[in-house]
Amino acid sequence: MGLLVLLILSSSQAMGLTLPSPPDRSSPSNIRAGALQGTSSFSGGISLVRDSSSFVNQSTNEFIVEFYCIGHGPTVSKRFETAVGESVSGPLSSAQASGLVDALNAVRPPETVSITVLVGAFDQEGNITYHMTGMTYNVTTYSVWAQSQQSSGSLQRVGYIVVSVPVKAIVVRGSTDLTGSSCETFALSTYGVGWKGNSTSLLQTRIGPIGALPDAGFAPVFTYGAVKVMSGSSVAAAALVRPHSNVTFALPPGRYTAVATVSILGVPFSVNCGTYSSAAGASVSRFTVTLAGVGGVWYAFELAVGALLAVVIVLIFWRFRLWPVVARGYKRVARTINEWIAERMRAYSGVREVPPLGAVAAGRVRARGAAQRL
Repeated sequence: MGLLVLLILSSSQAMGLTLPSPPDRSSPSNIRAGALQGTSSFSGGISLVRDSSSFVNQSTNEFIVEFYCIGHGPTVSKRFETAVGESVSGPLSSAQASGLVDALNAVRPPETVSITVLVGAFDQEGNITYHMTGMTYNVTTYSVWAQSQQSSGSLQRVGYIVVSVPVKAIVVRGSTDLTGSSCETFALSTYGVGWKGNSTSLLQTRIGPIGALPDAGFAPVFTYGAVKVMSGSSVAAAALVRPHSNVTFALPPGRYTAVATVSILGVPFSVNCGTYSSAAGASVSRFTVTLAGVGGVWYAFELAVGALLAVVIVLIFWRFRLWPVVARGYKRVARTINEWIAERMRAYSGVREVPPLGAVAAGRVRARGAAQRL
């Protein structure tokens, strides 16, 4: 059932995210006897250890803002997406896949972060332009350990989780002397896509056709669980992919199928959402899974509920014969509104209603007749 759509895109890097190659399970460096220090434990015998954190710069060329003959505020801001990825060497048991999902959720950053750029520290007039030429990311790598299947009591490194968060924009300022120009009569400011003054006004609200589906679903009507990446019948990796977010995977070369778990009105479905095959001769299979199409499902559900309510209302009116009552009430309300509008128009126009000439003459005749009788 095509209830969800997963777009699987080939990608070696995403949002400042570079994943290490999946670990070699047979390497002695990936096997430890006894407990590890500084670990966080999860279901299925999964343990997470923070390995390192570093700052990574990536080049870009993005227009921020231009001020032409106008004074400008001190800062502009924009929201940037974070990124998260897994580098896993499977297969994993169902319990280990569940623990891997919990481990990723424990270190998952907010979906977006706000980056503020100082643009008002220099002269306040002239042709001043700011460009972002790079972004600095804080990249943190975690090791994922599981109970070794070959040696009892020892741990085996089965993968890595990498989190990338943008922390600082690298900005270049350019200016042009506008002495003698028409600055006294002409001034403007232009912002790049997503950039805006006053960072507190940058909160982004997603508006659906009727109402946006919450990121956690709408239980019990519509919920969804983890996405499992399958290699044949074995679980190669797993992650919880929310709407408007994605997870990048680095796996051994092969052919993989993404399977999503959804529930509609309490009925669970397992949805096959597409496959990805690594290129011939590739040392690592890299792809990004994005959850899309959920908004369309939610919109269709809202339309179905609206149609059902309309049918119920029609049946109630037909069963209790309410149409004549409603029609009379509608006519009464319409007449009252029309009379009120006419009265308002007469009051504000200052024109009095004048009776027809024939009616005036008839009134005079009746008045003379009454006087004669008296």
